[in-house]
Amino acid sequence: MSANVITIEIRGLESAAVQAAEQISALFSSSGPGLPSRTGGEDEVVVRIRADIGRPPGDGAYTDTCA
Repeated sequence: MSANVITIEIRGLESAAVQAAEQISALFSSSGPGLPSRTGGEDEVVVRIRADIGRPPGDGAYTDTCA
């Protein structure tokens, strides 16, 4: 994995968490927002996104170098 790739975990109400992940995707080359996951009985969801903070989005698509 590149030293510039980070994983961001966003917790909150689904609409806000997805919107935050989409805004991060606009700033950095990324995997895009993952599907929201919910713990039973909780109002909040978790959305994860992997972002390459070393490359702006115009430099091309996100590539997972760990695969």
